[in-house]
Amino acid sequence: MTDWAVPPLKEEGPPAASMSIQPRPLDGNRAALLLLLTQNVVTLLLVSAAKLPLGLSLGLSFVATGLLAALLLRPALRRLTRDSRWRTPPAILTALGALVLGVIASRGILLFVQSVAPQSLGQINQFQTAGWDRYALLIAGGLLIPFAEEVAFRGLLLRGYEWARGPLFAAIASSLLFALAHGVPAQIAAILPIAWVLARAAQASGSFWTGVVIHALNNFFSLLLAVLLSGSKVMAQAHKELENMKALPLSFGLAGLLVAAACMFVATLWLRPRSDVPAPVGGSVVGGSLVALLLLVAVVIAGQFVPLGALLGR
Repeated sequence: MTDWAVPPLKEEGPPAASMSIQPRPLDGNRAALLLLLTQNVVTLLLVSAAKLPLGLSLGLSFVATGLLAALLLRPALRRLTRDSRWRTPPAILTALGALVLGVIASRGILLFVQSVAPQSLGQINQFQTAGWDRYALLIAGGLLIPFAEEVAFRGLLLRGYEWARGPLFAAIASSLLFALAHGVPAQIAAILPIAWVLARAAQASGSFWTGVVIHALNNFFSLLLAVLLSGSKVMAQAHKELENMKALPLSFGLAGLLVAAACMFVATLWLRPRSDVPAPVGGSVVGGSLVALLLLVAVVIAGQFVPLGALLGR
């Protein structure tokens, strides 16, 4: 039996009755804020102040995020583990197909960015490490961090928003928030297609774990390529070209944008949400945690253009 077709969902009880055990919209806001704050602050402190290598710092930030989540988000996490998506195995073929579409669309958008603002590509994170820390980076950045981000964005936030506003609103909102959380403008544009297929694949397969598979495969093999090329002439040349990036012809960029749009169109038609949310039941999706999250994202994005010291008047 293939998982390309969307299987029918068994009838469940009334939405009002099951809502009490489902993630709430504000659960997702708080989880995303906690993840972004802890992951970035802890990693920055460990790398800059403690002088720890990147892979180890990311691993320790994952541990810190998990401990704080267990302390502050225990009821929300309990609701997530009771949800049907948590208990449903991943749809592997769906994950692979969605990943291919998302990666192609992401690269198409990067071509467009290179044609209109090539200098912005130099701001994309370059994961540099050496020695044993390369393996720590693969584990932390390729497996642990994707799992934590999926819990926050496709577990709590997507599911909570679905119950409040429906699957389309939830997919759009969670994708935008996830992309914005990466802070770098060029990276935001490139991650949007990946974020969209992550949300739609979870909705279409009825499994939280489908998104985990997509996210882990994308991160792990991207990092694996960077690790294998680390210190090589190829990587040195790539860094040099990024620093002196020249604009592609606009026709190339528009072609890339057209390919990205076609991939997203196919993904949207194919990855149709299952009816595991019978009808939106309402509820607030805006709270102090969401406002704080958006303000934090705005500061991170502004920091790409204005040094932090300038923002603080120093």
